[in-house]
Amino acid sequence: MSRYLTKSRFKLSLECPTKLFYTRKKEYGDQNQLDLFLIELAKGGIQIGELAKFYFCDDPVKEQVTIVAEAFEYDAALKETQLRLQQKGVVVVAEAAFLFANCFIRADIVIKKGDTIELYEVKAKSYDENEKFTKSNGSPSAEWRDYLYDVAFQKWVIQNATGLKVRAFLTLVNKDAVTSVPGLARHFKVFKQSSGKTTVEITVGITRADLGNQLLVNVPMDDICEWIYTNPVETDLAETYSFEKYVRFVSDQYESDKKITTPVGSKCKGCEFFTTTVQNDQGLKSGIKECWVSNGAVKESEFMQPLVLELWGGNSGGGKGPVQKLIDLNKYLLKNADRLDFDSKGEQGANGLGNHDRREVQIAKVKSNEATPHVEVEELKRRMAEWKFPLHFIDFETSMMPLPWYKGLKPYEGIAFQYSHHVMDEKGMIAHQGQYLSFEPEVFPNFEFVRNLKRELEQDSGTIFRYHNHENSFLRLIHRQLSKTTNGEIADKQELISFIDSITQWSEGTGKEKKSFSGARNMVDLYEVVIRCYYSPHAKGSNSLKQILPAIINDFQPIRAKYSKAIYGRDLEIQSLNYDQKIWITPDCGNDPYKTLEQVFDDYSREELDKLLEDMEGLADGATAMMAFNMLQFSEIPLGQRLKIKDALLRYCELDTMAMVMLYEGLKHASTR
Repeated sequence: MSRYLTKSRFKLSLECPTKLFYTRKKEYGDQNQLDLFLIELAKGGIQIGELAKFYFCDDPVKEQVTIVAEAFEYDAALKETQLRLQQKGVVVVAEAAFLFANCFIRADIVIKKGDTIELYEVKAKSYDENEKFTKSNGSPSAEWRDYLYDVAFQKWVIQNATGLKVRAFLTLVNKDAVTSVPGLARHFKVFKQSSGKTTVEITVGITRADLGNQLLVNVPMDDICEWIYTNPVETDLAETYSFEKYVRFVSDQYESDKKITTPVGSKCKGCEFFTTTVQNDQGLKSGIKECWVSNGAVKESEFMQPLVLELWGGNSGGGKGPVQKLIDLNKYLLKNADRLDFDSKGEQGANGLGNHDRREVQIAKVKSNEATPHVEVEELKRRMAEWKFPLHFIDFETSMMPLPWYKGLKPYEGIAFQYSHHVMDEKGMIAHQGQYLSFEPEVFPNFEFVRNLKRELEQDSGTIFRYHNHENSFLRLIHRQLSKTTNGEIADKQELISFIDSITQWSEGTGKEKKSFSGARNMVDLYEVVIRCYYSPHAKGSNSLKQILPAIINDFQPIRAKYSKAIYGRDLEIQSLNYDQKIWITPDCGNDPYKTLEQVFDDYSREELDKLLEDMEGLADGATAMMAFNMLQFSEIPLGQRLKIKDALLRYCELDTMAMVMLYEGLKHASTR
């Protein structure tokens, strides 16, 4: 089989040219090989691709504009493309195939008009008219770099393959557009066929007129492409490459199956070519290990020691982060690092650990080989003294899809479909107090969501906890949605707005005119408490609740002892709304409550699925719940499976707030050290 440089592999080379050697090889661990069906449930890109076709012809299904050929049917796709482009008049072709110099692409949409081809690369990424694609010197911005090089690569291939003039466009989601039809997403249902292929089923007979306002915008890319063609490609290769030279180099190396050696760097932190414990047992190879050993960064015997990649890089300001600064100094193991290597400011934390203090603690723990936690006891006590019982712990599950579910919404406008709520009283009694789940398709949940949350939280004036910014951000979003409704449309509009103001924080204005506000009962962010008051070597630099929870369980034996007993359930000591009996901590699950949850989607853990959201707009967690909700919205599934998904969603979210309770209890123990 031919080894062509496709547009996805070209994009991979921009991330790191070495990845081309590891990709699609069964002997290497690859953590990005998730089911395309699940990816589409999370991101909706394939739906946007199908919607785009309706903006170039009235009925793309009837007109059969798409070239149907499997991924590796190169010759068939090329032949069909050539036949169509030979037709007279204006020709619209989707998934058109072009081959030049061992570079093969399937263009999303091309339109042939005389001796000109218009190329439209469709992306499910939001855009507004003030978007800046380039820096002041004309080079692509970091956010848009891969998209711009992608369209430049395709334009280069088509121009050389056809000899025709090519005009290039990025077709993007207009974040300011408003859908004028209800249930738009359900016209593009995502299905997984028995063969494993993911397809979109389009409502039979719909035309452009049925889809309402246009939600996509075509942005000209020719000037940017020209800049890319005439300037060196930014790489960490030793040699400088023009665009064409770079494309020919990486395509030749890929065709010959030769590894392109590049320096290790902070980029390795996000590399997908590593092995899990299970994959190690299966004998799979780790690409990142090969890179670090072959580059001389570490010896093979040292690779399992803490690498500088584990160093927490949060709140490090602009420029190079602390990880890259250490690598530039040829320091690859954390035990060889020093605070002054990456921190010239010498920041001290006025209220607990400062950002650089936290990194210093992490390095010190590695140097001394200590597994005990670091606790800022006095600061933790000070914060806890301000908290008022009963304590409320809340967590939201949300969705932000490019195709709006409901009439009147914008693309990527958030939907809050679920929450969980635990309460602890002054005596330490805990209960799963409440929950909400919008289960039925095409029912806009946000206002009822807040209405239910208000009803539960207004019973007292106890402190409310969240973990990180997600809950605050979504409540402010719903606040804006409520503000846009007309008076009388929502009977309790002002009450809901006032409630949101009372438990959130926000800012108004810009620049010197910017002012910050917070409600009288503003939620306490447990993430911020952790950052300033608690560091555990077990978390390895991560501050995700999914990592902090097992860390604090390992650090404090009373938590392990308490939740390894059968005390959690509907009629047990800690009352649950969804479990008859649940033991949260078991040795089989590594003392990690999250690993006791049943999988909603076969073969993929919650941790694997959450990786899907790392690059999504406004989200960084909760992929499993979001995909399950999205499946309920636009996939036709049997009632039995719907009920199973509903039950799984309730249990998943319940653990998120119970995890916050356990974290609070661990911090309480920490404050008595």
